[in-house]
Amino acid sequence: MENILLSYPRSGNHLVRFFIELLSETPTYGCKGNNKDKEIYRNVFEEIIPFNITNFDKRKCYFKYHFPPSKDVILNKLILIVRNPKEVLLRHNCYRINIKSFEGYFKNIDFYNNYKGKKILLYYEDILQKKKKFIETLYEFLDLKNLEKKKYVLANLDKLYKLSAKGKNRVWGGIISNSINYYYEKIQNPFFKKIFDEYLNDKFEKYPFLKEKYN
Repeated sequence: MENILLSYPRSGNHLVRFFIELLSETPTYGCKGNNKDKEIYRNVFEEIIPFNITNFDKRKCYFKYHFPPSKDVILNKLILIVRNPKEVLLRHNCYRINIKSFEGYFKNIDFYNNYKGKKILLYYEDILQKKKKFIETLYEFLDLKNLEKKKYVLANLDKLYKLSAKGKNRVWGGIISNSINYYYEKIQNPFFKKIFDEYLNDKFEKYPFLKEKYN
């Protein structure tokens, strides 16, 4: 059985993995088949971070997915990270209309909605803006019993967020902006904006929680 951390690319998966590893003292694994997608604690940071990962139960580890797993994967726990589609679809697709890729974002949501086991939905924007609540929510969902580590994380939140952003030897391209309103406002082509808005407005009607959160 697998614990899965699911998110569309550029939605904060790396940051959540960072805190899963730090809080649980258990590694997380990158996308299958990508040998460069290392466990977070194996990255190089500007100072020593007490991940304390030595002996661990692999059954408790989380595996990173950007799209729903195949049907042969037996799921245990599921974390879904959702970022504003107005931002993340533009960010990942470099301001191109890529309907096939766009649909992957909504397939993740469908997968989450259809899963009946233990699961949690995290919003990228809340992870950035409500740091303390995010840590407490994650700690509770992971069912951890390490209060000293939790206290350490909460006491060093801002520093740890910055350290996570500057880690080296990782597979992804790094941060361009961690603002919650950055990419959509930069659309300059009115024809592109019209097509993009029409696509998202249609999706917002099908996914009312997104409409409430982001529109």
